[in-house]
Amino acid sequence: MAKPEVQKNYSLKDSIYLVELLKGLVLTWKHFIFNIGASFRKGPHTIPTTWQYPEDRRPISPIFRGEHMMMLDETGRELCVGCGMCAKVCPAKCITVDNSKVPEGQEDRYAGKTYSKNFNIDLLRCIFCGFCEEACPKGAIVLGQGYELAAYTHEGCQLGKDRLLENYKKAKASGTLKPALKPVPVAGAAQKAEATSAVPEGASKAKPEVTKKVLKKAEKKAGEGE
Repeated sequence: MAKPEVQKNYSLKDSIYLVELLKGLVLTWKHFIFNIGASFRKGPHTIPTTWQYPEDRRPISPIFRGEHMMMLDETGRELCVGCGMCAKVCPAKCITVDNSKVPEGQEDRYAGKTYSKNFNIDLLRCIFCGFCEEACPKGAIVLGQGYELAAYTHEGCQLGKDRLLENYKKAKASGTLKPALKPVPVAGAAQKAEATSAVPEGASKAKPEVTKKVLKKAEKKAGEGE
């Protein structure tokens, strides 16, 4: 198959691209002069100039997921009970939790009967997805607004319990403390719980058909009571 011939009818102006080159140079110098003048302005710089970090800092979004923190309640007690739900749901497997019973005489330090004896997050593996924050039943783990996480050693990237509590105190002192996520209410959960509590003893061991009939009767009685 013969190669098709393409007729090139370019003028001298088109062949040397001189006009287009001049247009590009004019645009470049136009932006260059504008940016030079903008760089002498006082205060935080805005577009199109570069933010002079760390002197100039942009405001952080309230939903930003940064360095983790361990929350305390109003009385200063640790909310974490060491259940390990955050470690189970973590897709990166970067959380390790060791729980233990609260020692005698230290009940005023912890909100539950158990606490996290050891709590560690490997920031080198963490993807900051926020699953740990969503899975925590006590609202004890929250991703704050800290983003300066660089370190020179592997140990410096390990987020232990002391550092988690320190992050909470810093965020509270600076006024950037983000509240824990509220649990999502399940529709119809209260009605199902009331119906289940109305089932007589021994009904759970009965056949599935009998259990369904008992539940229907309990739901019907609850509806009539309303």
